Amino acid sequence: MDFKKIENIFLITFLLLNMYLLVSYFNRNDIQQATSAPGQVNLIREMEQIGISIPTLQDEEQDVFYVQADSNQLLEDNVDQLENQAGSVAEDGSLYTSILSDPIVIEGNPEDGFTEEDYATLNAFIFNGSVLFGEDYMYLRYDRSQNRFVYAQEVEGLPVADGTSEISLFYGSDGNIISYQQTYAGPMIPQGSTQAVITDRQAIEVLFQNNEISSNSTVGQPILTYYRTLYLEDLSMYGPVWYVPVMDASGEKVLRVDAVERTIISDPVTTVIPEELQEEEPDEESDLEETE
Repeated sequence: MDFKKIENIFLITFLLLNMYLLVSYFNRNDIQQATSAPGQVNLIREMEQIGISIPTLQDEEQDVFYVQADSNQLLEDNVDQLENQAGSVAEDGSLYTSILSDPIVIEGNPEDGFTEEDYATLNAFIFNGSVLFGEDYMYLRYDRSQNRFVYAQEVEGLPVADGTSEISLFYGSDGNIISYQQTYAGPMIPQGSTQAVITDRQAIEVLFQNNEISSNSTVGQPILTYYRTLYLEDLSMYGPVWYVPVMDASGEKVLRVDAVERTIISDPVTTVIPEELQEEEPDEESDLEETE
């Protein structure tokens, strides 16, 4: 028996089988791409056909940590450092409300837009020691519904955009800022390994498929943020959530999608807008602090 010939036959058969499997694999991938791409295009096209304006999307895959913040009283413990303002800390230590001795003058307005000088003035106020832990925050947006500039704590390159760690600078009818509120979650530590998150395009698709975006709406630029997913007495956990601004017939709103679970998130903490703060007078027993 010619074993060499049999060996060659087996070798050729093996190589042909491998080639067949390799070609089948690439053909299957081509089919999957050909069937999935039209679905994506059609969904975006469907949104555009009913008048929904969509921004340029990154459609970028990312991996993000969950992070943990321990409970603290950092605002209450450090409020004495502040100057040229009078403020009070909420009973639970989570919220600081301040009235400024010297208003921040803003040249622009919400209707015509704010200038680069306006944003530079606000950044200088936040980052140069006029607020507590200002270096930990980043500018997020101007909230038209509540007339406030919002800065959010930055963690792992992402803003904490659920209200639990933000600074709200309230824009007055006279074009000045005389008051602000601050929450601060404190230092955050990554937990476990990173998690793959959906893209900005997929987040918008989730909202559209769940009838959260109506016709003739304008979708703003989605932002990947942190959102408090677990709140305990001693700690809080934050996970990645897509923050999607939308303008429709009812006004401006923010929609949120869990970037891991693909579920829609309900509204977070509601900001308490201070009313007539300049008319309030501190008493001796309050925790009001003022420094000239």
